[in-house]
Amino acid sequence: MFQQKIICSLLLGAALIGCRPANLKDYDKPYFDFDSLVNFQIKKFSQRKDSIQKTSALDGKHDVSSFKIDSTHLAHEWDVFRQLDWINKPIYKGNYEITEKPDAKSNLMIRSYVAKVKSPVPFVHFYFKDDFKNLKKIESQYEEQNALYYTNRKLSIYFDENLIHQYSIEGSQKLILSDSVKFSITGRIFF
Repeated sequence: MFQQKIICSLLLGAALIGCRPANLKDYDKPYFDFDSLVNFQIKKFSQRKDSIQKTSALDGKHDVSSFKIDSTHLAHEWDVFRQLDWINKPIYKGNYEITEKPDAKSNLMIRSYVAKVKSPVPFVHFYFKDDFKNLKKIESQYEEQNALYYTNRKLSIYFDENLIHQYSIEGSQKLILSDSVKFSITGRIFF
């Protein structure tokens, strides 16, 4: 009886390890690799001595701070942009409509990925000049909801010479049995 419990425990453990999300990091990314984008930016900035001015607001209360760029802090700060990688999950493959058109407000092109099904990332808009490799801006939205809370974030990243020079996160969060809280974060990088 004791041996059966051990064997069952080992089999259950092996099954859980085989299903862990870490094994999904090598899956096909059919749309855009946000993990690689964030990793590339962090690597580039860790070799430089730039600083960030960060403005944050929480329900109307503002705070401004400046600090030298640190790769650990940047990884934490930009982790929210990695969440956009949801568009690449196998369940969403083929479930985003891709369109490309000129931006009516600038000389840029816009490549849009719009979800055809309910997704935590309903859309991503890429603004670029001449070639998609010459990104100027990314706009998206990330929504998350469960029994305890709902959060909605509008995410924007601005590029200059293929390096992020500004980013913003705006949104609201509502916890169960509490009021909604509005927040915003804007970071400007000084080269």
